Amino acid sequence: MKEIQDSSGRKYLKTIGGTCYNANTKRAMIEQLEVLRRSGTRCRFHWGDAATGKDWCDRYGVTGTIGLSTGEIRVPLLIYNKRSIGGGAILTHCIVKITASRGGRTIYQHPDYHN
Repeated sequence: MKEIQDSSGRKYLKTIGGTCYNANTKRAMIEQLEVLRRSGTRCRFHWGDAATGKDWCDRYGVTGTIGLSTGEIRVPLLIYNKRSIGGGAILTHCIVKITASRGGRTIYQHPDYHN
């Protein structure tokens, strides 16, 4: 991975495949998200304070598969379903928990995760 910067000065970590993640995203998280993106696994994301593990308890716009934006800086997007066109950028540096939509299996959880 290499660090790049966009025209407004934001820093990203760019993978070999071209996906760009917020520079504050841990490399282990990037690797996990790339696996989920390639497999098309439908997930539920819990965003929160990555330093403390406190969940922000968001309920809307938190479930879907990972897609990619277009353009020079290709960031991961949360795509609601197969019929959806586009979605919002995933706050990769704020993920405190990821669960599989089917079965509720925990894929990732911050060591100090709490609501």
